[in-house]
Amino acid sequence: MPNELDKSKPLSQTKQIIHDLNNIFTSTLASTEILENLFQENQKASRLLRTIKTNSLQAIDIINSISNNRNKQKNIIEIVDVIANLESTIKPTLPRGIKLSFRFGKYLDKVNANYTDLYRSFLNLLVNAVESINNTGSIIFSVKNNRSRNSVIISIKDSGVGISPAKLKNIFNEGYSSKKRKSNLGLGLTIVKEIIEDHRGSINVISEVNSGTEFIITLPSIKKIKIEPSLTNSHKILLADDDKIILELFSELLETYNYEVITALDGKIALNKFKKTKFDLVIIDKMMPFVDGLECIKHIRNINLEIPIILTTGSQEVIEKNYTDLNINRKIKKPWSFDDMLEIIKTLLD
Repeated sequence: MPNELDKSKPLSQTKQIIHDLNNIFTSTLASTEILENLFQENQKASRLLRTIKTNSLQAIDIINSISNNRNKQKNIIEIVDVIANLESTIKPTLPRGIKLSFRFGKYLDKVNANYTDLYRSFLNLLVNAVESINNTGSIIFSVKNNRSRNSVIISIKDSGVGISPAKLKNIFNEGYSSKKRKSNLGLGLTIVKEIIEDHRGSINVISEVNSGTEFIITLPSIKKIKIEPSLTNSHKILLADDDKIILELFSELLETYNYEVITALDGKIALNKFKKTKFDLVIIDKMMPFVDGLECIKHIRNINLEIPIILTTGSQEVIEKNYTDLNINRKIKKPWSFDDMLEIIKTLLD
């Protein structure tokens, strides 16, 4: 029995550390979103904020790997954030004779993706493109929306040596390589294809000997709902989380959209406030002192079966588990962005 307790103690400590780190990154990403809106015209500030955001997303992926989740966490991200990081990584290493250019469509849709996997896949394709060019040539990395198919299309096109039809049909087979020299960089095209398909996307290749190669990736897009602040203060939200910074930050943001927000730092306070006030929506964190989020929702459902409830959590296990008896309307993984939460709130209240 003592040995079992000794083993469970580090596990519970790890869960608490992951919970605390997810809270930190939730407030960090929310802060960058606010600052990006404030400094849209300031290119230097925007570049620095994008660095903070991309580093945070990569740190989240590391945290997720520590938590031993079989399924990698996906967040709603902007492709341009991934590309900005790629550009700063690969441009300093480019041979002088190779020109790399990036072309973006206007108002690109977001995608639901694992930031690190997407970054490494794009980097692999760029490295392949560089290695296919002898001395001089060009690479064009372009991104555009395909609104008719609710997707984002990414193209990486080079003017390299190209691939023969015989080799092209095997290009995504395991162990296949068309490189003349061995390289330790990259994932291999088999893994790149697996990653894209794991994101419910597709990857295709067009190539002609001596005319270059183009890889075309299609990813499902996240349609953004245009949200305007309500003219009336008609909806009241209960926001419960054990992190004071998250409470302050998100209650202020929600109030700018004319929602009335009542906050609670633990489950016990949340239940007391719910019993005394009529709310239109509840946002509650899973891990809270005194009464945890799930227990809190049980009590709320005994009082009100209809009110929309959003459960936030840093645990992928909780996200994947069904709580049919609790009738939870949405579960959202920390760290979450304000824009994404706002869209969910709008959908549930409408």
